[in-house]
Amino acid sequence: MIDINDILEKNPWLVSASAVESSASTQLDAKNDLVDKKLFIADMQTNARGRFGRQYLASKGNGIYMSLVLNVSEEVKNYTILTAAAIVTAIEKLTNKNPQIKWVNDIYLHNKKIAGVLVEYLISSQQIVIGIGLNFNSFDLPIDLREKASSLFSDDAPTITRSDLIAEIWAQFDKLRSDDAFFNIYHAHSFILGKTVEFEENGQLISGTATDLTETGELIVNTGGLIKVLSSGEISLKKWL
Repeated sequence: MIDINDILEKNPWLVSASAVESSASTQLDAKNDLVDKKLFIADMQTNARGRFGRQYLASKGNGIYMSLVLNVSEEVKNYTILTAAAIVTAIEKLTNKNPQIKWVNDIYLHNKKIAGVLVEYLISSQQIVIGIGLNFNSFDLPIDLREKASSLFSDDAPTITRSDLIAEIWAQFDKLRSDDAFFNIYHAHSFILGKTVEFEENGQLISGTATDLTETGELIVNTGGLIKVLSSGEISLKKWL
């Protein structure tokens, strides 16, 4: 089970945390509470959804499923990029793994997805809820997912605990939020740049070369002379080569 005391000890900026054995969704748990800087963790999720409402697979005891509430009345940062940068930094600090980021919110290891980030803005209360789902231990993935999904520890025994990683992710999140280094980390870990990508726009499939990221996180794509700047809220990549 998750060690809440250890997580809070390493993250004094958090006001509280809760951990349950099972939840429909930690995002819903967080939105039903909305205490600033409170972390919600579940050992299992039964109805978790990611970006664009996509459902994702959870496995009891083998993953990290958590959501954080934050007041954002101050200058709003790109929290998706910040969170992704915190995850890869934490993994690299605690393990010998070298994760990468697929624009805009997925963490990959050895060309397979191991984690995703979902940030929801609550305009009425000037708050955000940051959700993270991460496959930690290897588990029996459905056959149709085995070619594109994996776990942080897929072929080897974990050298850290889930609590260790949770604590380090939020420690890095707080540190990077303060010094604004997160964009450079995100950019350096992006494996999309330089690749041919395919995306759908107004019902039409378009391909081009991903050349760079703007400072606010949009993806710049050269589609053969015409430059497209893709917003993460509207566009999802279909393929990348």
